[in-house]
Amino acid sequence: MWPLLHHEIRFASVDATEVNVTVQLAKDDLKPLPWKADAWWITADRIQTTSLRRLQWSDLQLTGPTTAMLGFTHQLRGGITRIFASDIRSRQGVLVYGAHWRSQDVDFNLHFSSDPFTHDQPPGWRKLERATLHLTFEGSTPAMNLGAAPAPGQQGGTGSNRDGHLSADITLDHGVLVEGGQAHWKGMIAAADANGIARREWGEGIVVVRKDDVDGHLSIPATHAADPLASDHLALDMSFASQRMLPVRSSSETLKLLSGSVAGHWHFASLAWLKPLASKKPWLQWDGAGEVDTALHIDHGHLLPGSRLDVPRLDLVANLLGNRFSGAASAKGSVVTGSKGATSVMNMSVRKFVLSPVSSPSQPYLRGAAMQLDLRSSDDLSKFRDTALAHLQFRDAEVPDLQAYNHYLPGKSLFFVAGHGRMSTDLNIDGEGDVSAGRMQMRTQGAQIALGASRLTGNLNMDTQLAVAKRTGHAFDLRHFTLSMDGVQMDGANDPSWWTTITLERGRLDWDRPMQLDAMATMRMKNVSVLLALFAKRSAFPAWIGHIVDDGEAQVTSRIQAGRGEFVMDDLQASNKRIQFLARLRIADGKPDGDVYARWGLLSVGVALANDQRQFHWAHAASWYQAQPALLPPLAGQAAKPRGG
Repeated sequence: MWPLLHHEIRFASVDATEVNVTVQLAKDDLKPLPWKADAWWITADRIQTTSLRRLQWSDLQLTGPTTAMLGFTHQLRGGITRIFASDIRSRQGVLVYGAHWRSQDVDFNLHFSSDPFTHDQPPGWRKLERATLHLTFEGSTPAMNLGAAPAPGQQGGTGSNRDGHLSADITLDHGVLVEGGQAHWKGMIAAADANGIARREWGEGIVVVRKDDVDGHLSIPATHAADPLASDHLALDMSFASQRMLPVRSSSETLKLLSGSVAGHWHFASLAWLKPLASKKPWLQWDGAGEVDTALHIDHGHLLPGSRLDVPRLDLVANLLGNRFSGAASAKGSVVTGSKGATSVMNMSVRKFVLSPVSSPSQPYLRGAAMQLDLRSSDDLSKFRDTALAHLQFRDAEVPDLQAYNHYLPGKSLFFVAGHGRMSTDLNIDGEGDVSAGRMQMRTQGAQIALGASRLTGNLNMDTQLAVAKRTGHAFDLRHFTLSMDGVQMDGANDPSWWTTITLERGRLDWDRPMQLDAMATMRMKNVSVLLALFAKRSAFPAWIGHIVDDGEAQVTSRIQAGRGEFVMDDLQASNKRIQFLARLRIADGKPDGDVYARWGLLSVGVALANDQRQFHWAHAASWYQAQPALLPPLAGQAAKPRGG
């Protein structure tokens, strides 16, 4: 009666046969009912079986002759749980972890117990901090695969499940590894030579728990050191400066406890595993088969001078501004010292590359013979990804077809009709994979440009410096943007070739599709003939308009905006000593409309353009023009000014 008075159901001994146990993670946290002090207890002093047929915990499964004994007490409604001294013993068992691992002939002993815990405290896996576990393990293992893959047509697989042997004797006491624990593995390593032909090496690894740290060693000797195609070897000696494994530390805290060295040469079927090491976001990716030759020296998470990493060949992809740079590259990493301490440097040389939209990687619009991508970061491995800065540059790459850039331009209002050119670029990239500053230069010959209904043919040269704007997305402040055109001819016009130089000031560029540009521009141009032709043919104007065209070089200012299917020039003012030319022009979906005022001496005219119709204003042309509304609001921080002022 005593257990009943204390709300307890107690089993002194339970024998079970033909037992299968499966533990799977639930999709949702199954919260117990609210706790009550008088909730019932369930206690089993000893549940035992000599026929545990299968024990499965998620993807980990143990089968074979197994015995188990478990004791526990638990209060319902989320009360205390405590596990008494318990054990699981297997002889000649089979231990499988999904499709990744299979050990046979396993002798497995696990002894465990715990201090009291509840459903909520400690949470999750931290309950192991209340437990003591002692594991001994003896069993065969498959060969270890370190990134090798057979060549096409060659037999796959890594051999039998008895290519290695693992023995372990480890105790974890309330989250702390106990001194004297160790694990020892010896067996075959699946490797590949430089031709991708699968081969096998012997390897040996050992982990030992010492008084103040945990030491690990892995050695893979080359079987034929004289054969350059069989030179894979690896030696790893690491020390982890703590025996405490729980609670689980952050990756940053874990790296600061690592010291040791890694040296070797290894061929990998894929280098994709290096992706997360280079940057916080996956803008920079390595892939393809390749060799890694390395000698790294680490002291409490810091790479030491003399460390190096060489990758003679890799497939590099860099995603920037919605575009993808890709090509075959080589990489050399090192640690250099300077006035501000040590810095990790990775220099990547791309022999040939293409640039294409991320959404259409098979349609490149830039091809280059050489590109350099340099990565600099802290020597502190815990800060490496957060402090990584990159510098990308190439010169004189081929732009085979300017029409490929039309998806950045405002549709039918402004686009390339034909042409090709060359481009040079110098970009600074932050750890998020965003361009923080840079310079872009492009030159073309015989570029054909559509500006609304007008067609221009000429040589185009662009030079711009970018500085990241304090906005989200791909927004930049333009600095020193210069666009020059020469040898320009307008279809249907008989004027001599024309030239202009355009400089954008206080410009903002949103590098999306389509690109959006808003800036103040100053221009020098041979004359205003092209501006006039955007409104009407010269024959539509009175004869004196020819003096405006022929009166020579003009200085021009204008507000320019492009994007979302429109190209706008507002508050355009052109003048020299004898003429005045004022205009505003909006080209929307390829159709121009706007107003223009032209004066030569005492003669003047105003023209309103809308729906392909022109209305001329001869009397009081200046007053008429000034009365027309602006097309755009003032730029931020700029007050509106009178038309023509």
